[in-house]
Amino acid sequence: MNIPASLLMSATLACCALPAAAINIVQNPGFEQATAGWDYEHFALGPSPLWAHTDPGMARLTYCATERCLDTLFGGAYIGQLLATTPGQDYDLSFWVRSFTGESRLSVFWDGVQLAETVTPNGPMLRYSFSGLVASANATLLQVHGYNSLNQHMSFDDFSVVRAGEPAVAAPVGAVPEPGAWALLLAALGMLAYIRRRRR
Repeated sequence: MNIPASLLMSATLACCALPAAAINIVQNPGFEQATAGWDYEHFALGPSPLWAHTDPGMARLTYCATERCLDTLFGGAYIGQLLATTPGQDYDLSFWVRSFTGESRLSVFWDGVQLAETVTPNGPMLRYSFSGLVASANATLLQVHGYNSLNQHMSFDDFSVVRAGEPAVAAPVGAVPEPGAWALLLAALGMLAYIRRRRR
């Protein structure tokens, strides 16, 4: 069988490629494009290094100090997004939150169901994570609510929703491949040399 050398090399490189980063399905996850992709109420979205986890964007609570801030879908103070999902697929959600002063709380809704309501202590940014969230349709609503007793001392940043079990970050550039990947690459190069000799 005569296999084109370019096809063989492409297949080999695909097999030897380092694992890619998980695809974050949240649009504008760090609010660097201000409000793009987000639905919100009683939040200010956009640049603010003081309030952000990673500069420059963030979502800062502007007003909500009642119980309705947290327990009503599309009510109170919320930021939300309709995500493109695969029905039956599990997803992992994470985001960062900071409370400066006063009493702060947050609640999380996934696919219309409240997952959690929790107190957020004052201090540095904290990461919140939720695993094994199942999508029931091609579009899934994510909505996160905030409450602060002083109305505006709470911020959110760097949302991530990825397929469950996928690596959170890409392998570093220049990382050394596994020994098996080297063996596969050498075998492919040997095959290329063999094919060229036979053609002569």
